[in-house]
Amino acid sequence: MSSVPFYAKRFISGITFNEALTTIQELNSKQISVTVDVLGENITKLEQTQKYTQEYISVINKIKAENLDCYVSIKLTMLGLDIDETICYENLSKILNLADQNQCRVALDMEGTKYTEKTIAMYERSAKEFKSPEIVLQAYLHRTAEDIERVLKSNGRLRLCKGAYKETIKVAYQDKEEIRKKYINYIEKLLLQGQRVCIATHDDIIIDHCMRFIKENNIPLDRYEFQMLFGMRKKTWEKIRNQGHNMTIYVPYGEDWKLYYARRLAERKENVFFVLKNLFRS
Repeated sequence: MSSVPFYAKRFISGITFNEALTTIQELNSKQISVTVDVLGENITKLEQTQKYTQEYISVINKIKAENLDCYVSIKLTMLGLDIDETICYENLSKILNLADQNQCRVALDMEGTKYTEKTIAMYERSAKEFKSPEIVLQAYLHRTAEDIERVLKSNGRLRLCKGAYKETIKVAYQDKEEIRKKYINYIEKLLLQGQRVCIATHDDIIIDHCMRFIKENNIPLDRYEFQMLFGMRKKTWEKIRNQGHNMTIYVPYGEDWKLYYARRLAERKENVFFVLKNLFRS
């Protein structure tokens, strides 16, 4: 089995869960939560979807056994969304059933706009049957305001990020300041009306705004958390947590680390500068 090379170790915790476990435990020791992602997406072979389903089942069992402050994030194309939606939902249901038994949250990661409607529909369906699912929405999409209403009508649990995929002006806002304003408008609504809101951003302006809004509106601690990617803004993670807010780090691991690492840089050229800039930020 190969290992993660030195230049990627900052962002990827290892090849196996046991390698990621060290990172999770270290973060937990600082009272920082983790959402763990098994790397892999756009799976086209049935046996691979079964492999990843079993991997997530194993992860949830280990989270329980190790008493970790940790939950899981899943891309539905890993479970067979490109093959057959019925197969995908069957695999997802196995994971959610165990997650419910172990009180472990399961976040359905959002992928490109080709999958947006399918992912939301899968979330809505699963939220009727299980307690554990939540979903990720991207603030830069034109449709997000309507999608937020759909989530609020379901279980009201979601993560809001800006959006990293390269999308056309037809489906997504392109101006950075406009996207920031949309994010702030959406997150205010969610903090007031959502059941569990994950503020997923490295944007200091948004972070500071949310902290003020949370204080001014007396948002309960159990209603929200801040989230950042493993490998970026470590001092900021600790600062947010030390100020009394819930802080969660997105920790990926897996053999398919090359795809994750390369696509984060290739999806949008701005991500290259984002990564380089954040390497030297606190």
